[in-house]
Amino acid sequence: MNPWTKAWYILRYLGPRIVWLRLGVYAAKLTGRSNRIFAPRPWAEMSLRAMGGPGIAETPADYAAWKRDHLPPFLFEPGKPPAIPDSIRNGPRTRQPSQADRLDLLQQMRCVYFFHTPSPEPIDWYHNPFTQQRSDPSKTWSAIPDYLPEQGDPRTLWEPSRGAWAIDLARAKAWTGADQGEVLWRWMDSWMDACEPYKGFQWKCGQEASVRLIAVLLGVWAHLDSPAMTDDRWVQLARFAWATGYRVAHHIKYAVSQKNNHAMSEAVGLMLVGHLFPELAGAHTWWRQGRKILVRELKRQCYADGSYLQQSMNYHRVMMHAGMLGVRLAELAGEPLEREVYDILGRSARFLFEMSEPITGQLPLYGNNDGAYVLPLSECDFTDFRPVIQAGHYLATGKRLLPPGPWDEDLLWLFGQDAVDAPSEPSTQPASARFDIGGYYTLRQDHSWLMTRCHTYRDRMGHCDQLHVDLWWRGVNLLRDCGTYQYYIPGREDLERHFGSMAAHNVVQLDGVDSGQKVSRFLIFPWGKAHVRHAELNRPEDVPYFEGEHYDYDRKPWSVRHRRAIQALPDGSWLIVDDLLGAGAHDVRHWWHLADVPVELEPDKAAVQLRLPDETVSLAMATAGGRFNNFEIIRGRDVDGQVQGFASPYYGQAQPIAVIQADVVHANLPLRILTVISQGAPAAIERTESSKNGEIWQIETANTSILIEMATLELAASRMVRQVSLR
Repeated sequence: MNPWTKAWYILRYLGPRIVWLRLGVYAAKLTGRSNRIFAPRPWAEMSLRAMGGPGIAETPADYAAWKRDHLPPFLFEPGKPPAIPDSIRNGPRTRQPSQADRLDLLQQMRCVYFFHTPSPEPIDWYHNPFTQQRSDPSKTWSAIPDYLPEQGDPRTLWEPSRGAWAIDLARAKAWTGADQGEVLWRWMDSWMDACEPYKGFQWKCGQEASVRLIAVLLGVWAHLDSPAMTDDRWVQLARFAWATGYRVAHHIKYAVSQKNNHAMSEAVGLMLVGHLFPELAGAHTWWRQGRKILVRELKRQCYADGSYLQQSMNYHRVMMHAGMLGVRLAELAGEPLEREVYDILGRSARFLFEMSEPITGQLPLYGNNDGAYVLPLSECDFTDFRPVIQAGHYLATGKRLLPPGPWDEDLLWLFGQDAVDAPSEPSTQPASARFDIGGYYTLRQDHSWLMTRCHTYRDRMGHCDQLHVDLWWRGVNLLRDCGTYQYYIPGREDLERHFGSMAAHNVVQLDGVDSGQKVSRFLIFPWGKAHVRHAELNRPEDVPYFEGEHYDYDRKPWSVRHRRAIQALPDGSWLIVDDLLGAGAHDVRHWWHLADVPVELEPDKAAVQLRLPDETVSLAMATAGGRFNNFEIIRGRDVDGQVQGFASPYYGQAQPIAVIQADVVHANLPLRILTVISQGAPAAIERTESSKNGEIWQIETANTSILIEMATLELAASRMVRQVSLR
């Protein structure tokens, strides 16, 4: 994309306000203002007098004594983390490594990356232990580029500094009663010795600084009664809090210009310093600033149907964690936020609930996923969203949405034992649902359910994935999204970009080209446009039906409209119909990304069988124009420029999976492709009649014979699937 076109799209889509804010940030860098504001300062030179307001105690002993007598209210009493009730203790613990293993690692100064992968070596705050890449610790953060080949992936470098170890140590005390203060301060001393204020990569991001502050203060608050909490460490804690508040307050305009969860995380960081350290200079201003930004951004970023502008399930959770903590801080300060904020977070929780798999609490791995988890307060796995669903619903309603379980630990830490004992809503399960503002749709049958996306974007696209389908079968993510893997992989731009491309989603691609162009790591132009034609989701007399179309190929050089119908079938099977409406010859490629289970390919039938633990589920495909030129399974193909067959359920992990690639080469459009997912042997799919009035297709599953009446392949057709009947 040429620079002028890119500039036009930026101004058109992001708007002049965001562009102006971003230009101000760049101007501060170019003029050296950022370097002056964030001049490095050794911790030891940050005196209480310099940091404090009028009358602050100036010696460690006096400050510690004053602070112990003037502690503001927080989520739990100082030094007394909440007692873990049996309803939580006796529940399943799916998080790995286990709590005991994580504590052993912390004793060795080793952390867990992205709530899944133990570090192979003791902590070095400027070193990536998986790639051996390193960041220069001597430079001011504003002078360090985001992306350097020798530095590698920034998100991986930041992960240990996010401080999940501090929350683990707070929770360890709650679970066992054992003092973990010495371990906590060994980690804190290590970080502060290595990370002088505003020097090095660990100060580069205000959101990272805020998430770190949240985690550390939870850990320290649980250990305020520890012998490790010496007078000198009270001063160190004040230095840490003030330096973080200063860092965030003087650069939060950049976070606001991003129009994403960064602004809310940073706002809560400011509120936290303002609430727990009101004696520090700037604290009252930071409190007001953080509170104002949090409320404004929640209203600006959260759609009225409960979905979220970042087009990401994981970033949705990050937003909710920041919002819930901000609400609690305002309550504890005696200045509760307006009711609308509670309603926003309640709708956000309900949205996640409707997107969830009831058996596991997992959601589609949809959108960008950088492994962020602001409040890891339970032994539920990173992929389990029940903790945030339960907490968000309780915040808004005072009731629990889910039955008791280990996910209630978030309630305990954020709201106390009364929340764990709160009444439950009547037993409910996610149902077929539509979220028209965000463009999310779910269709549910007895043992399976499906999510699709059909959206005209008014905020940044995350991935190129219009009409993507996720399918879950008895708790197994049978047709899946592939996640994100890593944001920066020096020398492997193809691998880096693959996970956000059409090739990593269950979509139809034309001529080997994505329907949108990725012009940077977080920008795709032009933004996608789509339209829902039918969404018949909760009719008691019928099975769910959805039909939508996108226009991302309906422009030069393709001029092709992709229309997709999703029909639940009476025997519990699923029919997905893809119509490509246009003219001329195009290479058509259809992708299906499968669960990581044994797969048997039947290329002559254009089908696969997936061997689940207790049954076989099959996927079969057919076209109206004859056979596929190629129908193959790809698994773990790491070839430069041809990456395929990987999923990344945890950031930084590339897990080989089976992917169906079905090609129709030089297809003369229009073209219709049918996919049937059914129990047992692959379905037989055959078109038995075709006329100007429509088509009849016969589907023979393992147990049922079904006739499908469909419209002809033309733009004027009002509905693709007209009627479904059993033979």
